[in-house]
Amino acid sequence: MTTGRSLFARQLVTFVVPLLVLLGVALIPYIWILLASFKTRGELISPEPKWIFDPTSINYTDIIYKGFDGYLMNSVIIGFSSTALCVFVGTLAAYGFSRFKIPAGNHLFFYILATRLGPPVAYALPMYLIFRDLGLVNTYAGVILAHTTFNLVLVVWMMRSFFDDVPREIEEAAYLDGCGHFRVFLQITLPMTYPGLAAVSIFVLIFSWNELLFALILTGGDTRPLTVMIPSLVLHTGTQWGQVASASIIQSIPVLVFIFFIQKKLVQGLTFGAVKG
Repeated sequence: MTTGRSLFARQLVTFVVPLLVLLGVALIPYIWILLASFKTRGELISPEPKWIFDPTSINYTDIIYKGFDGYLMNSVIIGFSSTALCVFVGTLAAYGFSRFKIPAGNHLFFYILATRLGPPVAYALPMYLIFRDLGLVNTYAGVILAHTTFNLVLVVWMMRSFFDDVPREIEEAAYLDGCGHFRVFLQITLPMTYPGLAAVSIFVLIFSWNELLFALILTGGDTRPLTVMIPSLVLHTGTQWGQVASASIIQSIPVLVFIFFIQKKLVQGLTFGAVKG
């Protein structure tokens, strides 16, 4: 009995306590923003933090009157469209790098990775000039293509490693049964990489959802996303912290919902393999 208790105490100190500390570090800023979104401006700028207060919805009402729903819809269109395009193109490219002999394939793969080595601001001006000549400035397509350009590297790099882990013998057996390349890819190989698809989709959506630079220079008017709207709450008379907090809370909800549902696919993919296929 004593040995069992000591083992439990050791596991508690080794695993549970560090996890609780990490959970606290991750959640405390979010909890602070959540509380701030229900405070008045006076309570937010008070020298002494107020933990007990009467919650108000005035901050959420104010950002709705400022057209917040339109900015949110723009973020949804840009974020999810960019994610779908990245995953579609990047998955096909990663499968090609993994399964076929491409001339100078390693050099080409390194070149694709090298496009992400430079800072995005270095590409801002030439990309703006190119998109202006193509008529893509102030359009959804322009910023979606810009996000896809930078996030596609992540999809190709990660998905190639997942495809490399799929045994080639399974595909060869399918070829012997008369399956073509696309059928093998769609019905056998792709389902076995569900964990990779889920993880890549989450990363790409987060990067596109939170991107500011290209959203700022390539959008305007009715196409601006939330990441451009929130800085506009910083006025010469002072920052509207309550509205910033409420906008941040609402902005995080679609991503949290997406991650919640796609995590189920991630768990299903971890248990989906050659034996089950």
